[in-house]
Amino acid sequence: MSLLIISLGIFSFISLLWVTYNILTQKKSLSNMLMTIWIIAAIISGVLYAIAFYFFGRRQNKANY
Repeated sequence: MSLLIISLGIFSFISLLWVTYNILTQKKSLSNMLMTIWIIAAIISGVLYAIAFYFFGRRQNKANY
């Protein structure tokens, strides 16, 4: 049981790092305030936010190419 909790914590931390990196490097057109809001939302909700960001937040980048 404790291995499951530790694994979930590690996965949550990695997803937070991924979302933060993606926002800071790929979303340069956003204002600093909006970047901060995205990062705070990622900290609060963890893995669920990373999943939602993957499906909804990244689509805007694909439209630009």
